[in-house]
Amino acid sequence: MANTTYNIRIDSRVRKEADELFKSMGLSMSAAVNLFLKQSVIQRRLPIDEIIAEPTGEPPADSEYHRFDTWEQAKEWLKR
Repeated sequence: MANTTYNIRIDSRVRKEADELFKSMGLSMSAAVNLFLKQSVIQRRLPIDEIIAEPTGEPPADSEYHRFDTWEQAKEWLKR
């Protein structure tokens, strides 16, 4: 199976936090993205049990992140 390189845009703050999280789990960003994509294909859906989750720490200091009460709100925001 051949590998493919794919370029995506990621918010720098989210990238840093995700890198730290995945590193603590022993994963690279590439491995984590591959896991997500494989599960999406297997399940034929986004492999996310809860879109709206309880926060596990302090909220972001600024308003870069958006909170949605429903998946429909999130989809509408993404269409912008």
